[in-house]
Amino acid sequence: MDTVKLSQLQEKYKNAATEEDRIDILSDIALEIRTEDVERALVLADEIMERSEKVGYAKGIGAAYNHKGACYWIKGEYEDGLDELAEAYSIAREINDKSLEAKALNNYGRIYRELGDISNALVHFEEALEINEFLDDVINQSINLTNIANLYLDMADYDPALEYALKCLPIFEKDDDKTRLVSIYNTLGNIYFKKEMFPEALEYFKRTQALTDEHSPAKALANSGVGKVYFKMNDFEKASHFLNIALEQSKVFSNVECEILSEYYLGCMYKEQSLYSKAQAYLERSLQLAEEFLRRQDILGIHEKMSELFDALNDIPRAYQHMKAYEKLKEEIFHQNTFNKLRNLQIKNKIEVAKKEKEVAERTAALKQQFMANMSHEIRTPMNAIVGITRLLLDKQPSDEQKKYLNVIQQSADNLLVIINDILDLTKIEANKIEIEQIDFSVKELVQSTKEMMILKAQEKDLAFNLDIAANIPDRLVGDPTRLNQILVNLVGNAIKFTEKGSVQIRLSASYLKQNKVLIRFDIADTGIGISKQYINSIFESFTQAGSDMARKYGGTGLGLTISKQLVDMMKGRIEVESELGHGTVFSVYLPFDISENQTAVIKKEAVTEEMKVALNKSRVLLVEDNEFNRIVAVETLKSLLPEVRIDIAENGDVAIERLHEKDYDMILMDIQMPVRDGISTTRYIRNEMQEPKRSTKIIAMTANVLQDDVRTYFKEGMDAYISKPFNTEELLLKMSNQLNLQAETVEPSVTEKENSASKTLQLPDQVTDMQFLQQFTGSNPEKRNKYISMFLENCPKLLQQLTTALENKDYATMKITAHSLKPQLGYMGVKEEVSNIYLIEHSAAEAQQEVLPGLVQHLSKVCSKAFEELNLVLQQ
Repeated sequence: MDTVKLSQLQEKYKNAATEEDRIDILSDIALEIRTEDVERALVLADEIMERSEKVGYAKGIGAAYNHKGACYWIKGEYEDGLDELAEAYSIAREINDKSLEAKALNNYGRIYRELGDISNALVHFEEALEINEFLDDVINQSINLTNIANLYLDMADYDPALEYALKCLPIFEKDDDKTRLVSIYNTLGNIYFKKEMFPEALEYFKRTQALTDEHSPAKALANSGVGKVYFKMNDFEKASHFLNIALEQSKVFSNVECEILSEYYLGCMYKEQSLYSKAQAYLERSLQLAEEFLRRQDILGIHEKMSELFDALNDIPRAYQHMKAYEKLKEEIFHQNTFNKLRNLQIKNKIEVAKKEKEVAERTAALKQQFMANMSHEIRTPMNAIVGITRLLLDKQPSDEQKKYLNVIQQSADNLLVIINDILDLTKIEANKIEIEQIDFSVKELVQSTKEMMILKAQEKDLAFNLDIAANIPDRLVGDPTRLNQILVNLVGNAIKFTEKGSVQIRLSASYLKQNKVLIRFDIADTGIGISKQYINSIFESFTQAGSDMARKYGGTGLGLTISKQLVDMMKGRIEVESELGHGTVFSVYLPFDISENQTAVIKKEAVTEEMKVALNKSRVLLVEDNEFNRIVAVETLKSLLPEVRIDIAENGDVAIERLHEKDYDMILMDIQMPVRDGISTTRYIRNEMQEPKRSTKIIAMTANVLQDDVRTYFKEGMDAYISKPFNTEELLLKMSNQLNLQAETVEPSVTEKENSASKTLQLPDQVTDMQFLQQFTGSNPEKRNKYISMFLENCPKLLQQLTTALENKDYATMKITAHSLKPQLGYMGVKEEVSNIYLIEHSAAEAQQEVLPGLVQHLSKVCSKAFEELNLVLQQ
């Protein structure tokens, strides 16, 4: 294929200034060629993916996934196509690329159309159209409208099909887009043919002929279109010419639809000319193909035509045989068509109300989200006081009786917090606010941690608690450990709750899907009360338990299993349950994971050390909190752990600003919802209106509002970290310590202090690179080894710069993608995770952990500088 546009794109590629520009142009080239040469387009999509990953270009990665999804649509490999488009859509949403999002939705619609899911196809085309209208992208609006026109053609509703298609025609003609013109001309030709407006149909099929390459599938379809129109117009000579060309081309390109159509109309033409032997041969071949590929509408027409043929030959038995087959299939199709017409009417009505429903749904979701945020704040605020004061009283050496009552209060508060968190999680899932992370973790450590977390509850009931991990399970995986832990805690908690005697067991087994992927089965088995058959099918529904007596006896909301099921679905897994009343239950969770490239255990650092406490003891803290009880809890808790810490109080944002004008503080603990001036407004004032060093004072949000959107707002407005109420003491100290360390880095120390600091915090090994892997990978070939080293030396500085820029802009999505791209490159050079912390950077960026990322990136830069020195020495050998 060689078009003017393709030549222009190739020339533009040569003159592109940056790798990102070149990738964008490659994407345009893939779009230009994929209809005519899908295999070449797939290869190009892989190249786009590889090059985008090297430079951390998220838009390019998303475009590659989208192209692959479209190519699989063309090839008829629909499941693979949907998988690729899911990745494209996810990246588009993550980087807020509306154009890419619309393209993915449009390709979703194309696949659903091929699968016969007209309703779903329409929904996706409508969503894509809405985005393109918002972007004022006329070309892509027209592409969406063309696809909707084809849907109406499928539904035999030709007038709206023609209306949509004619709207697109002048736009594509003005843009002189050959690929789009071929598509719209072919659509219009088929619509006019079905409406028996043959001169108009012929005109558009001829236009398609003029625009298509001689040796292409599109040319074969154009020729068959022209041939069938000439047949209907009784011009058999021209019909024969074009149908025979189309037949030969369809065999070359393995286009079954075109081959059946050409054979059929040639048979019809020869019958009209009384050349019955030829007619029979063509019609029998078309019938054989149609039956092989289950094309029922084609089979119906061929049976009817063959009945007419054998009737003309006076072969009454065979004419009757085909007529009987025709009548039988017609009856089946009639019933199906009646159902389809009713369904299509429903779909049309659905289209009319879809936008209104969507608007109502969005408003409802927003109101629900706001309600949950407010309720979370209103419940967590008094809970913070209850939990905090209870903790303080337990530290005051109460009597045994007082301790018993305090423990009851603490346990009740903990139970209430679990319920609050469950409801919030369910709300976030329903609002699509939960994103499944892909980070490196140890599955064995995670499961062991789950056991340690839950074993005390099991021991309270004298239950055995066993853990069995199959030997073939790799330790380090790539997935979402937080959500996996949440699923396991829910299931194990239920197992313990509903088991009075016997045991609870966690079993892990694995079946490998591919070389670098594994499907792990997590079985949580118990010998408890079991679930009756009548409740098995509804056990995963919200607020459902196995009978109302279960809720009364055992408590709980019935949300744990609902949340677990939805999280498993989001992680592309499945969950099953087997149970017998009175004999126990087994929940089986199947989850796919990538196997981590690095199977070396990561050494965990101690959370809060005595050195941290000593440093915090010397700090000055401003606590901004309007609630008196919360102030007491925060001050008493900090004073009990850090006796010498200096704490000033501000009841609202205005008072906090006054205090900050009067004194310098190491950090501010900031409540969010306060009278007079709230925490966000106060932070905005400090960051924008005050002078240095006050402007850069570290601010930690202490809040009951912990929904994801709220947290993003805190960071966007300039806060450095957040902690939820009621707070965990160790977590609070750790976050305060991180901020104190970060602030210390901004002070310019002496040369000696710098050296001492570096020796304490950056402790680089004498050698950060290890050529052992690269030697094995290249077969000890120095030329290949040096080639990979040179590539690393070229790419790594660019990725580091992207990482630094993204950190400055607080663009955590780009940081995550860039770190993910840099990770394997460091691995090739033998730079270990415990040296680079690249996995930790990726994970921290995914969670927008603003307080830890600057130090990690600074450390990585020093690691890479040392690696560059070592690798340049290797090149000089």
